[in-house]
Order: sequence, then C-alpha cells, then structure tokens
Amino acid sequence: MNELIEKAKDFGNKLYYSVFRHRFDNTGLTKSKIMFSNVLLHIQPVKIHKRSIKFKTSMGLGLITFYLFLILCVTGVILMFHYVPSTAIGPDGLPDAYSRMLNLRSNVFWGGFLRNMHRWAAHGMVAFVALHMLRVYLAGAHRGGREFNWVVGCILGLLTVFLSYTGYLLPWDQLAFWGVKVGTEIAKLAPGGALIRGVLLGDTDVGSEALIRFYVLHVAVLPAVMGFLIAVHFFRIRKDGGLARPADTSNEKQIPDEEFGEVKNNSVFKTARSYKLVEIVKGNEPKVNEETDQMMFAWPKLIIREIIVLAAVMFFMSLISVLFDAPLEGPADPNHPTNPAKAPWYFLGLQELTSYDGFIGGIVLPGLMAGGVMFLPYIEIFLESFNKTFRKNIPGVWFARERILENSLFISLYLVMAALIIIGVYFRGANWAIEYPWVQTISGGGH
Repeated sequence: MNELIEKAKDFGNKLYYSVFRHRFDNTGLTKSKIMFSNVLLHIQPVKIHKRSIKFKTSMGLGLITFYLFLILCVTGVILMFHYVPSTAIGPDGLPDAYSRMLNLRSNVFWGGFLRNMHRWAAHGMVAFVALHMLRVYLAGAHRGGREFNWVVGCILGLLTVFLSYTGYLLPWDQLAFWGVKVGTEIAKLAPGGALIRGVLLGDTDVGSEALIRFYVLHVAVLPAVMGFLIAVHFFRIRKDGGLARPADTSNEKQIPDEEFGEVKNNSVFKTARSYKLVEIVKGNEPKVNEETDQMMFAWPKLIIREIIVLAAVMFFMSLISVLFDAPLEGPADPNHPTNPAKAPWYFLGLQELTSYDGFIGGIVLPGLMAGGVMFLPYIEIFLESFNKTFRKNIPGVWFARERILENSLFISLYLVMAALIIIGVYFRGANWAIEYPWVQTISGGGH
C-alpha cells in the first residue's frame, strides 16, 4: 500500500512539474522561475524598481489601455459569431448587418451586453491612449533612451483611433453611415486623398464594398498589427530600463520592504548585494549605481496589482455596459442624411477644424500636430543640440522645472483639441451652425 502511495506521489510530482516546473515557496529562485517559465509573465522582468509599482509612476493608464484592448478582442470574437457584414436586404426588409444588430439586442443571450461592452471599451481605449500619452510626456518618460518607444506608442495611438473608426461602420445604421461618410470626405481633402478614400471604400461612396473592407480591417488586419506593436512596446519598456524614474530616488518615500514579504534562501538572487555596478565614465572618479538596493521581485506584488487593475476594469466596464446601451439608430439610408452629420467624437475636433477651412483645418494642421507629436523627442534633441543648451532631462519626474515650456505647450494642445471636441459635440446644430445645447432642438447624432 505504501509503495502504491509513493508511486502515486511520484506520478503527481511529474505531472505537476510538467506544467509548472517550479513550486510556489517564498524563495528568490522560485520568484524568478515563476516569471521566466510563464508565457504570460515572461515579457516582464524578474525584478523591478520599487518606484514602478507606485501609483504616481504611471497611474496604470497604459495597463488599463492594454486591458481594454483585450476586452475588445474577446468580445469582438464572440460578436463575430453573430454578425454578417452585408448590406443585402433580408426577409425582414432590413440590411443583414443592421438586422444582426437588432438580433443581438433582443434574441442573443447577453448579446446586448457584449455589444455594449465592445462599444464602450472602444471609446474608452481611445480616451485612455490619449491620457497615457499625456502622462508619459508630462513625466518626461519619452526621453532618456525611450524616444523610439514613444514613436511606437504614437503609431499605436493612431491605429487605436483607426480601429475604433473601422468598427464604427459595422452596425450599418444612420449614425454609423453618415459618421463614416463625413470622415472619408475629410480624407479626400488630403494630397492623394481620393486614392486613399477609394482604397478604403472600394467604390466611389460608402456602400457594401466599404462595409466589407472596414470589417476585414477591423477584425483581422488592425488587431494583428496592433498586437505585434504592443509586444514591441512592452519589450522596449523592459529593455529601456522599465518605467521611467528619476536618476536618484533615495529621497523619495518607498514602499516598506516588509510589504514584499521575507525572501528565504537569500543567497539566491538576493537584494542586499555585497557589490555595486561600476560604470567607467570620463573623469577621475567612477560612477556607482546606488539604485541596486531599490530592486524587488516582480512576483507576486506587481502581478497582484495588475490583476487588481484588471478586475477593476472588468467591473467598471460591466457596470457601464449594464447601465448604458450602445446607440443604434435606424438603418442606413443614403438618401436621407442626418443633419448635422457628425463623425465619431474623437474625430469631431478634426471636423470642427475642417468647418473653418477644409485644407488648412482638415489636412495641414492635423498633419503637423500628428507628425510633430510623434517625433517630438527627436525635435527636442535637435533643438538642444542646435542651441547647445544640453538642458538636463529628467525622465520620471512629473512637471520638471526644466520642462515648463514643453509641458505647457503639450497641455495646451490637449486643451485646444478638447475644446474643439466639446464644441462639435454640444454646440453644433443643423447645417453646422452654432446652437447652444440648452436650446438645441436637433440631436447631434447620439455620440
């Protein structure tokens, strides 16, 4: 009997180690193995700086954005089982795409909830991408060797907007049809815009070909490209030294060591090292890295915090999806335009600029802003080198005094765009005339 029990234990151990390859004891070696051997965790470092888990470092904005992307992927795949990208008129007298939206809302179990979560997560991701970029810039985290990753992040921001925009057309209702029509008309103003518009629409106007192309872009092309760039973005964060932090954090109040628990077997990957990393620099004295003692194991404290953020995002999105239904107007009718016809809210700033001057407001200014923001770190480096100022850059420091001008200009850009969006959403009525919201009689399109 004992021999049988021993054989069962041996089999259980072999089965366990074939999956986990480590135990969960509180040793430094185990904490390292957990991160190395898990496909979902290994992209993160075994050790991180203590400041990385403090709320003020990143406020979790990038993580929240990533979680919203995951929600979009999961809910999107489920919705694909119930959607047909077709404008053909079905037995009910409605376009198939629109009919599927009605079916989701009334006949599919939790269909309305899933569509709501998908729609609000898309809007939320656009908003949090903008907030994440603002946080990174104000904390100087786009410099100090992180310039290329800022460019990758900006590309991800543009793709996020485009991902949301391509999905905007899929319900094939009046709101979607005329919102996309407005956006594609703006695109036509750009040099080569007619060609770009033709490639996107597959025709001279928004129709069945446009719906197919937007669907393929939305469910296959853009998610694949974004998934790859997100992996590159995370990889560069790790290789660039983790989240940006000040060069010296010794004067900051750090999270107490006891909160991380005692690591047994301290001789393996121990924090308290008997040596320092020495770097050869120009001068008479070596530079010593005093931040080594501020490193901590990522498992379990960092992972627990990430799980808590995920749970909070899921709870909030579920609550929003229960309380607020995603808008759905009547089926798309090219012969009866809405007045005013408005693009999605994240394009309303562009639409507002276009209303003043089509080419300048719709192409020149947005192009300069997008290109300027994307290459902003390199513009700063060029100006510092050209003027021979070599101002001390402080990555990880919020509102650094040396960056008052840059931060002020960047905040002003956000405020201007926010004001334009607010005007477009609430103060534009029929024929794009100024109309105060408290006396407005025509709906702005349910954005």
